[in-house]
Amino acid sequence: MTRLRPALGPGQVDAGLSLRRARRDECPRLFVWYAAAYRDHIDATWGWNDAWQRRDFGRLFERVRPLVVVDGAREVGYLQVLWRAGALHLANIVLVAEARGAGRGVRLLGHLQARAGRLDRAVTLRVFRTNARAEAFYVRHGFRRSGQSDTHVEMRWRAVGRG
Repeated sequence: MTRLRPALGPGQVDAGLSLRRARRDECPRLFVWYAAAYRDHIDATWGWNDAWQRRDFGRLFERVRPLVVVDGAREVGYLQVLWRAGALHLANIVLVAEARGAGRGVRLLGHLQARAGRLDRAVTLRVFRTNARAEAFYVRHGFRRSGQSDTHVEMRWRAVGRG
C-alpha cells in the first residue's frame, strides 16, 4: 500500500482549535463520524455498502492518517489533507453533528488556506453532487468549480493575486 504524503500536520489552528494525529485504535470511532457525515450522500450516489465503506475508509486511514480536530479538550472531528498535483487536497473534513454550525469549519478551512497561501499552492477538493450545502459553503470561502464527474463537483481555491 502506497503511503500518501500529508500536506498538513498536527499543531494549533488558533487559540481554541488544534490538530493531532489520529491513533490506529481510533479508526473505528472516526469511521462512525465519517458514516454520519457522508452516508446519505453515498447512499444517494452509488449506494452504501457497509463492508466496502469500512475497508475503503481503513485503507485511506492508513495511507494518510487523519488529524483529529480538538476544541479545548473535546474532539469534534477530523480532516485529511494530502498533496495532489502540487496542490493541498482536502480529502475529508468531518465535524460531528453537535460541533457543526459554530464556525469550526470556517476556522479549519482558513487555516488550510493560510498554509496554501504561504506555500503558493492551491487548495482542491471534491464535493458530492448531492451536497449543495457543502458546495455553497466552499463557494462562500472563495472556491470555484474546476470540474465535475457523475458523482462529484471538483473545486479549487487559489489565493487572490495567485494563478
